[in-house]
Parts: sequence; C-alpha cells; structure tokens
Amino acid sequence: MADRPAAARDPVAALAEEIVSLFAGEGYHVAEGPELEAEWLNFDALNMAADHPSRSPDATFSIRGLDGPSGLVLRGHTSPVQVREMLRRTAPLRVVTVGRVFRPDPPDATHSPVFHQAEVLAVAEGLTMDDLRAALGRLAAAMFGPDAPVRSRPHWFAYTDPSAEADVRCPACRGGGCGLCGDGWIEWAGCGMVHPRVLATCGVDPRRFTGFAFGVGVERTLMLRHGLGDLRDVLGHDRPPPVELRRRVPSRRVPGPVSPFARRQAAAHALVAAGWTETLTSPFLDPAEWDTFGLLREDPRRTQIGVANPLGGQPSALRTSLLPGVLAALRARARWSSGDLMLFEQGVVFLHPPGGLRPPPSPSTGGPPRPEELAALLSAIPAQPHHLAAALTGGDLPAAVAAGQAVGRQWGVRLRPDAGDAGDAEDHEDRGGDGQADAGPSWPWHGGRWARLVAGGTPIGEAGELDPAVLRRLRLPAGVAALTLDLDALDLAAPYSRAEPYSRAEPYSSEERTEPA
Repeated sequence: MADRPAAARDPVAALAEEIVSLFAGEGYHVAEGPELEAEWLNFDALNMAADHPSRSPDATFSIRGLDGPSGLVLRGHTSPVQVREMLRRTAPLRVVTVGRVFRPDPPDATHSPVFHQAEVLAVAEGLTMDDLRAALGRLAAAMFGPDAPVRSRPHWFAYTDPSAEADVRCPACRGGGCGLCGDGWIEWAGCGMVHPRVLATCGVDPRRFTGFAFGVGVERTLMLRHGLGDLRDVLGHDRPPPVELRRRVPSRRVPGPVSPFARRQAAAHALVAAGWTETLTSPFLDPAEWDTFGLLREDPRRTQIGVANPLGGQPSALRTSLLPGVLAALRARARWSSGDLMLFEQGVVFLHPPGGLRPPPSPSTGGPPRPEELAALLSAIPAQPHHLAAALTGGDLPAAVAAGQAVGRQWGVRLRPDAGDAGDAEDHEDRGGDGQADAGPSWPWHGGRWARLVAGGTPIGEAGELDPAVLRRLRLPAGVAALTLDLDALDLAAPYSRAEPYSRAEPYSSEERTEPA
C-alpha cells in the first residue's frame, strides 16, 4: 500500500475538545443538544422577542413545514443547550457545551454558514460579573497564553443583562493596530449575566440565583491563536490547512463522568492512532446525490428535511448519512495529497419523522412550561443521532472493519461482521475472508465485499468496498472501502449504564430534574 499522509484530528474538533476539557476539569457538566431545534428553545426561552433581528430569514435557517412554518430552525447558537440544562437540572449548576451552529452567511474569508460555538453557563447564589471575567480569563490564558489580555465593552444581548463583548489582543500586530484589527483588539466572545426572565422561564428563581454565560466561536479562536486571516484555512475543505493546524493532537481524556461526548473523543483519538485523519463536512446534502449512489426510491434516507431559506447555490436539504460528505472530502483531498487517504467524520444526521414534521407548541415565558407542554415540544423535534463514517483508498477492506472495531472498543462493545468477505480484522487470516453475503439493493456495496457490523445480534453499522459503478460516478479511484456506524446505537449496546442522551429529543419529566453531580 502506498504511503499515507500523517494522521491528525480535525483542528476545529481538536480545539473544541480542548475547551470542553478545560471546564470539565473544573467540574463543569458536559452537555449537548440537537442542531435542529424548536423556535421556542432557540428564541422565546432566551427572551428574544418576535421582532428580534435573529428571527429574520437572513439571520436564521428555517425548516420547511408541510403546509407552512414548521416551528423548527437550525440553531443559530448553542444557547438552547443552556435552556435545556436549566429545565432539566436544579441550581446550582455549571455547564459547558460545544457544537455546530448555523447562520445563512455566504461563505468568504470571515464567514461560513456553518461553524462551531463553545458556551459556558454557571448558575449559583451570588455570582457576579467578576466571576464571569475570571472564567473568561482562564479560557483566554489557555487559548492564547498566560499573559493574554482581555478587555470588555458594554453590549446588548436579549438573554443577558448586563451584557458585554470581550476582545483579545490582535495576534498579528500585538496591539499596535493593523488592517486586520484597526485598534489592536479583535472581538472574541459575547458574555453577560443571565437575564432574570430567562432564569424564570427555565424554572430557576432569579431572586435567589444569578448566572453568567459566555460563548466563543471555535473557528475564530483557532484563527486568533494561529494568526490566520482566512476562515477557509481553518476549515481546510478547499485547500490544505496550514502545517501547524495539521499537527498530531496528543491523546487526552475529557475529565469527569463518562459522557457521549467523551466517548466520541476517545473514538477519534483511537482512529488517529490507527492512521486515520478526521474531517468535518457540510450537513447539507443535495437529494440528487442519492441518484449517484443508486439508492432505491423508497429508501428512507431519500426522505430529507428541507430548509425553507437555503443560500443560493447551496443544497436545500439536511443529510441523512455522513458517507456522501466523507467521500466528497476524499475526492477533494486527493487533489492535493499524495499516497492513499484514510478519512473519517463524526456528526449528527437528521431523520425525517415517519408521520411528518409537527409544529411544536410554544409555551408562554416568564415561568417554566408545564411538563406536558415541554414533553410535547421536545417530542416534535426530529431525531438527530450521532453517526460515524469513514472511507479509505487502496482497497484495504480489513482496515475499514478494524476501524469500526476500534470505535466499538471505546464503548466496551465488540463489533463483529455478520456476513460478507470482510472478515473480522482480529481473526481475518484464520477465517480466510471467504464468507459471502447478499449486498442488498439499496446501498452501494460491491457484491459480497461488505459486512454488517453487529453487537450481540444488533446491527450497529456496515463496512465494505464501494461498487465500481458508484466510484466512477463519484470520480473516485477503484478500490475505495468505507465504514458507517450509528454511535447512538453503540450507546445502547454498551455494557455499562448509558450516560444521558443528548442526540435524541426525549421528553423530560419532573422526576428527571436532578441535583448536579
């Protein structure tokens, strides 16, 4: 097999893990929430009025309903996770979250319609802006060095009062003033004390508790840390990322109780150690792409959730699989990489409800919603399970199977191929790889050169070589092997107690409000 480029984490994913690890090490609870969210959680619960600018079509992606508005949006910030956690838990609490957010900005050197945010929330008795500044200062020191100065400027946000924007010293001119910054400072974070109305809506007594919150852009933080002026260098999709962003990230464990986030980070490190490189691809997918894969018309993956106001020239539907994006990244990277490639991605897919999208209810604010209101709201949000997809050139099918098994081990689950020529990477030579399987009509595997990966008889994913006709249509070389896994299914198959689910819109009950660990 030809030499492979050095394996690496995606720089954005690696920095997101670094931020989470910092606050998890201080005892903050690691929380996540769905990317496709109810308007009430994205706006109303955060004190954002009906005429708030963020609700306009040029500021938020709306989801297309069957007969009109769906009441669902692609979240424009990770702040709905704060609302979910305050509704779910009793104060005092401390939460850190990181995830993908969406805004309909045409992509250029400083904008992307999809990027990542990290947010921190603390609610307790007696918290003040001094506590906020201290927490933000610790993050700035970790990101930019122990002497990195941070300045605050008064600002207005609907969900905090008082509010501020935080700036850091420009990395290009070191504060002297340049074309990038103007006055030596660059905006970095939005922050403030949680608005009393937001606390009350989330069931927290604002007469007893105060809270602070701040959020930073992960890509912006990466740009500032490395002095980059073009967001496309950070994303690394259209051009090779700078050398310093492709360095190997040392293995680490996210502190605190084992969470789905921590397991996924462990899986990423395990794959990098095995020679794989992480990528992040667009969550939008053109429905016509499935024709290239030869997917049957009745296959449920063709039923995609549509965006009501897509950007011009961009797909108008959300992905139901990660594999098309990973294969597109494989094709793009082949243009500027030598040797065989091994790419993988972790992320959510968006499943269209069998009965169609139901607009969720919009409870009143100023007090917590009734349990039945909240249950109805959450149950109307489509399922968004975490998946993993991987693809490699060079026809190394056992490597695809081994990658799936390496991921399974992070959950304490042994994955075995139940059919096909792939064989188990751990006993491939003993079995001789001579099993046969019906490739099935609805997914582009090559004859018998594929296998379902199962745990105790439960299907978790598939690995196989892709059909040569599909590879020709995708303009990929012969012999590409691929892997797909349902990571939420791994959570269910794990032999130990499963951590709280964040990728499924499961209703909360009053009994689920727990004291923080």
